[in-house]
Amino acid sequence: MSKKKTFTEEEKAAIAKQAASGGDQDLNELAEEHGITIEQIKLWIRESNAADVDYAEDEVSLEATDDFEKSVTYGATFDKLNYNRLVFWSAFGTITIVLFIVAIIYMHDYTRTSVSQDRSDQSLFYNIEEIQQRDRVILDSFGVVDPEEGIYRIPIDSAITNIATD
Repeated sequence: MSKKKTFTEEEKAAIAKQAASGGDQDLNELAEEHGITIEQIKLWIRESNAADVDYAEDEVSLEATDDFEKSVTYGATFDKLNYNRLVFWSAFGTITIVLFIVAIIYMHDYTRTSVSQDRSDQSLFYNIEEIQQRDRVILDSFGVVDPEEGIYRIPIDSAITNIATD
């Protein structure tokens, strides 16, 4: 039977600080030495904020390029535009929009022309029907064509019958 070992808060903090200051190898050794899991040690590190180890004795140096120094002085990074790509996409976009507008104009003209043609055809057809109806009324009725000359109109059926009997 293995008895689970209990640690005081000070012991946990000391183990966490020692694990945070070392690498993965130290973490494995500490886990074996104290008979606990690596995950338990990581939990203690998070709980005790042992990861915030004082690194005052370590020296930090930064190497900065001239571009970086100019950017820090200027307050922002300088833009390096790709003018070839900028010109290409501007021209491509402009040409696409112009072609789209031209296509819309041609579609509008085509639609207007076809509607006008349909209206004209319907108007002509209406006029033909109107003329045929008026002529049918004239052919099927009695009437005066020229009263001075004495020319009169009789229905076509009557005229055919008169011609057939004569």
